[in-house]
Amino acid sequence: MPSNPLVERDFHSHLTEPVPDNSEPQKKHFAALKVKYKVGQCRSVTSDSFLYLILRKAELGIQATSLESQWLADNRLFRTIEIISLQKYQAEDLKRLEVEFRNLRSKYKIPEKLELPIASPVYSMLWKVESGDFLTDSELELLNSHNLVATTNLIRDILSFSKLKISYKATNHLDHFPEEPLYSILKKLDERDQLSDLEADWLLEHNFDETLEIHWHQEDKRKAVVEFSDLKTKYHVDSFLDASISSPLYGILKKIKEKQDLEKWESKWIEQQKLTQLIAIDQNRKDIKLFKKLKAKYQATQHKATDPSGRLLLILKNIESEISEDDIQWLINEGLFETAEIAKAVHFKILKAKYQIVGQLAVDPFYVIMLKLEREERLDPKQVIQLIEENHLSRHGKIVTAHYRLEAIFYEKEYQQTGNKWKLPSASSNWRKAGEPQNALKTTENMNWQKVQESDLKSALWVTRGAAFRDLGRLDEAENCATQAMECQPESYQPYTLLGAICYDRGKYSEGDKWFEMAVKRGATANDIDDEIKRIVRMTKDKDKRKEVVEYLFRKNPDRYSWASLYLK
Repeated sequence: MPSNPLVERDFHSHLTEPVPDNSEPQKKHFAALKVKYKVGQCRSVTSDSFLYLILRKAELGIQATSLESQWLADNRLFRTIEIISLQKYQAEDLKRLEVEFRNLRSKYKIPEKLELPIASPVYSMLWKVESGDFLTDSELELLNSHNLVATTNLIRDILSFSKLKISYKATNHLDHFPEEPLYSILKKLDERDQLSDLEADWLLEHNFDETLEIHWHQEDKRKAVVEFSDLKTKYHVDSFLDASISSPLYGILKKIKEKQDLEKWESKWIEQQKLTQLIAIDQNRKDIKLFKKLKAKYQATQHKATDPSGRLLLILKNIESEISEDDIQWLINEGLFETAEIAKAVHFKILKAKYQIVGQLAVDPFYVIMLKLEREERLDPKQVIQLIEENHLSRHGKIVTAHYRLEAIFYEKEYQQTGNKWKLPSASSNWRKAGEPQNALKTTENMNWQKVQESDLKSALWVTRGAAFRDLGRLDEAENCATQAMECQPESYQPYTLLGAICYDRGKYSEGDKWFEMAVKRGATANDIDDEIKRIVRMTKDKDKRKEVVEYLFRKNPDRYSWASLYLK
């Protein structure tokens, strides 16, 4: 460079003078370099030309001289010095990359004979794996296209190892290479294979506590699977194919083994699965528990039986719903007198409900009466009448109705055994009192009237048949029977009473009274007539019709028929 100042000035001016075709690019180049190397636009330096030289050399990778470095320092361009230093580092980076890539080739089993340019994507993929990232399927395919089988397998093992460490809580192991013995231990855990004592101890020594917990959990599950299989064999349910310990059956079998009660849903589940062996075991256990509870409740603890399949449990279970006289007698025979007394009281209450008895009722004689009815044994008619008259029994209550039914059956059997036709009116009358007029009709349905010689018997049969027709509302047929009875025995009051009742049913009260008067003339009492009228009022279901007859009775004789006022409410 010229030392003459004038020449030097001329030289610099020559550099800054516009040069055709390249002067403008030069300016732009200089400006871009100043931006890149952090030379501020407002910063003033001693020589733009010298700065341009330094920056051009740095851009070309030529090392700066000590003079140039000192000049930059004198002009306080420290950021520029730093960037140029990095530029020097960058210039040497290729060699470093080559060394690092050689190490990657060795580490990831790239054969030495395989030539790969430094720009090969293989190095990028290896670098990606080394940094802890995973390759895509397409990237693995690219490795395979280079026949890098060993490399691909290694990378797949790295991926597997990483996933296993996450799954089995071993992420405190920082190296991503699948080292032994951890990799083989994790693979065993993943395949549910049993670890050796040495492998378990290794996890403990190297502080893989969470991984060890998973191992112990697997061991517990493995033992549970064996236990489940043994329990299925023990309780004869091998046919149940589900071997998973998450099956409800496993918990149920453990409860059964430990003699614990099953939940309601568990009992229902084994019923749905039709596991009869378990159903029987569950029911037997429940019965034993129930048996003990019921024995205490019903004061039968002195009974030595513990087997719930015996009769005692059945009786105790049914004591408040289906207890029978035979059950009570069995309790007495077994010496369970207190239990028998409890059972009697309960049985009496049940019978009262069955026969629709409301309120207080003395056990004696009504318990015996109801027991007889249960056995279908006849009651003493005199006793029934007395109890009715004493207002202890309702004339139309269930006990009296059952009594009449048994009486009807008795007279029918008597007729069948003896052929005595006088039994038929009695049977028919009792069927009617029992509220079963259809059965009353059946007793005389197949009657051969030509063979009935006695006029009084024939009249009685016609009357009872007519009364049954009347009960059924078949008044024309009832009237015909009453007429037939009257012709057989004109002096009997019963046909007239029947005709009077038929007239009342038809609303012909005055005409009915005339028939009743003729009945009285033939032997009927005023009470007989009044009883019949009471029955008519009581059996009239139509409210308007009932009101009509009651009002008629009041008009005729309010004192005599004062009882009818009840039916106006």
